[in-house]
Amino acid sequence: MFHGVTVPLVTPLTGRGEVSRADVAALVASVRPHVTALLPALSTGEGWALTERQWRDMVGHALACAGGLPVLAGIQRPGTAEVTERARLAARLGAAAVVTTTPYGPDVTQREMYDHYAAVARAGLPVVVYHESEISRNAIEHDTLLRICALPGVAAVKDSAGDPAATRALLAAHPGVPVLQGLEHLVGDCEEVDGWVMALANVEPAICATAFAARPAYDAVVRDACERYGLDRPDWYRSLKTELHRRQVLGTDRTAAPEGSRT
Repeated sequence: MFHGVTVPLVTPLTGRGEVSRADVAALVASVRPHVTALLPALSTGEGWALTERQWRDMVGHALACAGGLPVLAGIQRPGTAEVTERARLAARLGAAAVVTTTPYGPDVTQREMYDHYAAVARAGLPVVVYHESEISRNAIEHDTLLRICALPGVAAVKDSAGDPAATRALLAAHPGVPVLQGLEHLVGDCEEVDGWVMALANVEPAICATAFAARPAYDAVVRDACERYGLDRPDWYRSLKTELHRRQVLGTDRTAAPEGSRT
């Protein structure tokens, strides 16, 4: 489940803003031969902007269309209580794991981050630590991250912190769980990771799978593709939806996030 390429799915919406079951099915069918897991409702899926119903429908449709692939439910909510509530719902829906950040805010302590993941793990599903700072506005320190990795129920780290040296230090510390690189432009800097979580896989899943198997030979191909699809933009999910709509995989390129919204 944590080896190879995981695709963080965009969230297909109808013109009325509902999650399109037909478009989720078409999108999953287009990526299924090349990826090892599906990740709905995280950043590429505009998880921070989805309503509760949109989140539930997106996770549920991904599960219904997965065809045997594990589904990791993304959760982007500001507090522990909300995250654990959605983790329990993800378990009832049938997800294989959840992926979530720390609680939001610059004043969250390292102890509170540790306690947060301990609480989420007790909700019943394996937990993937979404290691980042852009959404949560804080950062997990190296020693804290290692302690979190040792928690029962913590299954992996999705490293999107943007610091290759820190990723290499985490790998060197043998955290006891798989480490997944979550930023396309850094895949060539940490070849030892166990897997990739690549937004690019929404539109170029075969390239992503080939690049992972043949790393680092395809690093330039990945970089070129990311530039071509605008994945360096703050609203990269819009670019992906526009391309998928052009290919008639999605019926619309509507987004859940208001213009300029990121958190």
